[in-house]
Amino acid sequence: MSKINMTENTTSKSTNELFMRVLQVESPELFDGSDDQPVRVVGYDYSPFCEAVCETCGDDPEMLTIAFETKNGEHYSQYYDYFGLPNILEALDKWDKQYGKAVENLG
Repeated sequence: MSKINMTENTTSKSTNELFMRVLQVESPELFDGSDDQPVRVVGYDYSPFCEAVCETCGDDPEMLTIAFETKNGEHYSQYYDYFGLPNILEALDKWDKQYGKAVENLG
């Protein structure tokens, strides 16, 4: 977990709610009841996989960063390497199984 200086929320409310669920599943240690516990997601950043540009450089993995506000108003972020859309969807499925009811497909 890293402290960040984020002042603008450019992410929709529903996206923030989904990323809060990802935080709960992937980083349950953050939800310890302390003043540093996340209370809302304030943004995210996704970096796609990038192949190495030279022979001595390594590939850059997919990376997801979720920025959040804590109970005491501080802003931090949590980083997840090798974390793309399949991982996000899997985390949301786990959240549904642990905390809620999966939404049925009506279509």
